[in-house]
Amino acid sequence: MPRHPLVGRRALMAGTAGIVLASPTVVRAQAARRVELWHVFNIDTDMIHPAIRAFNAANADLQIEPRVVPLPQIAPEITRAVATGAVPDIITASNEQVVALAAQGVLDDITDHVRASTTIKWDEIYPGPRASGTFRNRIFGVPRAVNTLALYWNRDAFAEAGLPDRAPTTWAETMQYAERLTNRERNRFGFAFSAIQTEEGTFQFLPWLQMAGASVATLDSPGAVEALTYWKTMVDRGFATRDVLTMRQYEVANTFIAGNAAMAVTGPWDLPRIAQGSRHRWAVALLPVHQDRNIRASALGDFLFCVPRGARNRAGALRVVDHMLSDATLANAWAGGRLPPRPGLTRNAEHPEALAIFEQQMQFARMRGPHPRWPEISRPIQTAIQEAITGRATPQAALQRAAQQVNAILAREPLLDS
Repeated sequence: MPRHPLVGRRALMAGTAGIVLASPTVVRAQAARRVELWHVFNIDTDMIHPAIRAFNAANADLQIEPRVVPLPQIAPEITRAVATGAVPDIITASNEQVVALAAQGVLDDITDHVRASTTIKWDEIYPGPRASGTFRNRIFGVPRAVNTLALYWNRDAFAEAGLPDRAPTTWAETMQYAERLTNRERNRFGFAFSAIQTEEGTFQFLPWLQMAGASVATLDSPGAVEALTYWKTMVDRGFATRDVLTMRQYEVANTFIAGNAAMAVTGPWDLPRIAQGSRHRWAVALLPVHQDRNIRASALGDFLFCVPRGARNRAGALRVVDHMLSDATLANAWAGGRLPPRPGLTRNAEHPEALAIFEQQMQFARMRGPHPRWPEISRPIQTAIQEAITGRATPQAALQRAAQQVNAILAREPLLDS
């Protein structure tokens, strides 16, 4: 039986209307939901920027709106935001901040999502970064990348000094090598590190403190004194420049690139510059251990993604976290001098030997703190380093003063158990 023309026309109009309503033009006209991301990376080359662009290009229904917040302001800013209700959906927090922020009730518990995610792969993340995002067995932060410290060494300088073509493996051997590598005529020091009176100085010193069997809770112990004495001896004997007192890690790398330091302690973030700028042969090795203790340790750096309490778009935030922890995103970390938080992701990288060393060193990386007043703990350590190396106090006296200040803080509020 033939269809009635009017019925057919109405059906066609209705069908056409349905098509129009579902058309891409109308979908795009609908406002995409947004995820507000506060991060600290104002350098265009950081891996977060292409990751944001890739997410926004692939998700018409959800768009990341980034805002750069200077690192010193991220913790106080998010604390105020949670108190006032004007909360972003995601933040990046430095690894020593996360447990403290979680203890203050500023961060959302994202354990269930993280453990269920097939993208994040929580159990494959290095132990130190996992601990930095965990508070009382619950997850409050997911590492976006990681970094640590290792020893860069100049193979040509080693050959010139008649040393074996390998890095020193103990503190004693490092001191001996530094002496032989120091060459006044070539304006070359044997060893370089950062003792600057900022968090960078603390970051560099803590592995030596820990390798000596000490910690921030035992700053007046014999091991702590031995660690600081070791640094001071390097400077006093002329194997390291006194400029270490004001050198940032970036400048430590510069001295190595220029050939003015034959060994340098810095991280993977400097590797692209070292690879491009050095005219000498170089390699990377694990930090040397104390010959009598054989304790491996290294610093833990970089940031975690966290969802603040009261986030307006929690579901969208977790979609973004999954994207940021995808294999495709993390594979770009090494190109910018960062390590993926899971080993084995960067397979065809330049400098695979260096990558392997940093991945091995990450197994021993420890977070700073954790403590809600970490800056107040770090500052006396920085002061003690400066006093000892300049000779204003002995390492023992400088550390005793630091211990008094730090222990007073810890007596009121112990280090947090992650």
